[in-house]
Amino acid sequence: MVLDREALDRVRLVALDIDGTLIGDDHEVSERTVSAIKDLINRGRHVALVSGRTWKAADHIRQKLGVEIPVVCYNGAKVVIPSVDHDFTTKIPIAEARKIMAYGEERGLYTKVYVDDVLHIKEPDEKSLEFCKNSHIDYKVVGKLSENVNEDVNMIVVYYKEDHYGVLDEKLSEIDVTVTTSISNSIDVIPKGISKERGLRLVASHFGIESGEILAMGNSLNDIEMLRYAGIGIAMKNGDVSLLSKWSNVTEYTNNEDGVYHVLKLL
Repeated sequence: MVLDREALDRVRLVALDIDGTLIGDDHEVSERTVSAIKDLINRGRHVALVSGRTWKAADHIRQKLGVEIPVVCYNGAKVVIPSVDHDFTTKIPIAEARKIMAYGEERGLYTKVYVDDVLHIKEPDEKSLEFCKNSHIDYKVVGKLSENVNEDVNMIVVYYKEDHYGVLDEKLSEIDVTVTTSISNSIDVIPKGISKERGLRLVASHFGIESGEILAMGNSLNDIEMLRYAGIGIAMKNGDVSLLSKWSNVTEYTNNEDGVYHVLKLL
């Protein structure tokens, strides 16, 4: 990891992904990382959480930090800034969302649908219930998704087999949405034109901060746009191969070794 002292001194906003970056595999934020974040804020710098999580799940982590800071969730589809009396939310129109749900059903692909922080699933299963517990979100069993989800959607997650990705990617290119990924063998489908970068731009604009004054950290391919946008973009040592193969500025420590803390203490 190479960090320029002058560039570090220019940083006014730190943007942090949550899973695999800010928190360890135990879903916790270390005490020294919390202290480092509070110290930055006390010294006049801004910190934002930028995640693929739902608002409720991302805000749960913010509450653990004990600070009032901006939260970008759903990969940029929702942005909440404490000093603003409304959030910025973009959804997938239900007509487009149904095409994706129907395609998943036709191919037998496990599909999850998020509507206003509630996970909609076809039927209860151990994996989904454990996910909801760890993410502190509610779920709703609706049966056939394409027939029973009737509202615009925040995000759709589709799990696929390796040999199916090409066909899936081709199908989604015909639908007016954006596709990204946060874990292997799954894709996150979000509204057209949305990304973590777009959400981060809204936060930066609110505070009058330029891209060169931002430090961003992430561990997955859905972070790459915001890493490119930031003056300093840093990938986690434990990051996905899909990101690390494209990004050379990498932490010396993993998320389980407080990689974020070791960067923040340099600011």
